[in-house]
Amino acid sequence: MKKRFRPACKTAVLTIGKDRLRVAWTNSGIAAVERETLTTKRDLKRRVKMDLVEASPPPVFRQFLVLATNGKAEEVPVDLAWAKDFERDVLEATRRIPYGQTRSYSWLAREARRPLAVRAAATTMARNPLWLLVPCHRVIHADGSIGSYGNGAVGQARKCALLEQEGVRLASPTPRAKKRSKKQARTTHR
Repeated sequence: MKKRFRPACKTAVLTIGKDRLRVAWTNSGIAAVERETLTTKRDLKRRVKMDLVEASPPPVFRQFLVLATNGKAEEVPVDLAWAKDFERDVLEATRRIPYGQTRSYSWLAREARRPLAVRAAATTMARNPLWLLVPCHRVIHADGSIGSYGNGAVGQARKCALLEQEGVRLASPTPRAKKRSKKQARTTHR
């Protein structure tokens, strides 16, 4: 039985502020950044479709990640070789959203040259392994509601905090969530 070639990238855990982040990178740039948990390495390996080899990160990575936490991720080189064409287009379009501004999921789908693939664009945002470098928090619903982000209410609060840090003021941060909760309340009492 032949073994298939599987590309590899380097990985390490860095502490930036209060966060322990697992970073995966290639010679072209950072391929993934996730908060370190017990399953992060395994999940990233599956997501970027590469083996992860522990290594010492270049010193400049700490500077890149500090810049990114301050909303300056445009300057950080990323490697999207692992992404499918549509995912790559969506992630690159997201990186073009200026600091302090938001765009809708439908805008994102149009920028990725698939205007009807709004849900697919939203799924790409939900699975974004570069959340710190590709500002998915800047993508909101067309009605101005923030939508989901990470883990439920905690994720929504984080998304609101990130947008607020950038000076974005949302008129009504979660009207969809309120509508859903009323609908769920009606269905649970039936």
